Amino acid sequence: MLNSRGGGRENAFNGRFLRNMCEIARVFLAIAMGLTVAACTEGETGPVSTENITHEQVREFLLGHPELILDDPEIANAIERARSNRTKKLAASYRRSVIEDQTDLLNSPLTPSSGETSAEVTIIEFYDYRCAPCIASHSGLEQVRSTDSNVRIVYAQLPTFGSHSIMAARAAIAAQRQGHFEAFHAALMTTNTHPDIDSIYATAAEVGLNVEKLRADMRDPQVIQYLERVRLLAEALDVTGTPVFIVGSAILRGGTTADELHAEIARQRAQGEKMGEVSNVTS
Repeated sequence: MLNSRGGGRENAFNGRFLRNMCEIARVFLAIAMGLTVAACTEGETGPVSTENITHEQVREFLLGHPELILDDPEIANAIERARSNRTKKLAASYRRSVIEDQTDLLNSPLTPSSGETSAEVTIIEFYDYRCAPCIASHSGLEQVRSTDSNVRIVYAQLPTFGSHSIMAARAAIAAQRQGHFEAFHAALMTTNTHPDIDSIYATAAEVGLNVEKLRADMRDPQVIQYLERVRLLAEALDVTGTPVFIVGSAILRGGTTADELHAEIARQRAQGEKMGEVSNVTS
């Protein structure tokens, strides 16, 4: 089974590699032909070699003949894809550096999570207990949690729907302190009504929490400061609403499904394998 998946990833990578090489070859062939024509129009009668075309010659030719790209949709699209891919890679690299800088927060005793810190892929879910798409995405995330043991899920509260959202987020961290986050979280994520302060305390009692301690912890400055750090992390990652899922170094905005999460997890693993291959070659 592992071999078949590995072969599929290798075939897909080879296919992408060949397509990219074809696009690059097409661009250079067009440039070489253009340079050849340009040389001929300047009066050269002998054979013109294209083997020693320099980067500067290519640049100068493209600056003087931008229509070569503008008039060819395939080349223009290839360049646009390259620009888009570069932008995405830079954004992913930035997200990775932000997350690495916040290791202490993500591994804090106050941070609810499932899975091992050494898991291949980490998912950070930014959510609000009064957010309908967050609740709709809960079952998909739970499916990932139950079927992939090599994924870590970090539950990051980002209350954006008013005071009751803030109280629910504080209660979730207070529940984490008592070791009952999972039950409390599941209860709030599967309810048919948006939680208010009364239903928050009622739910806490139903799942076995010490409600008086919960109330005290919800007022604890440490809990309040912790949630502020989570908000600042969201801001650094350009998370402005909920739900948002940071999967490895990728970002999925809005409601999502188990299939979409599994697909992104597979992409992150494939990227990790390719990075490992490059590291092995260069070491």
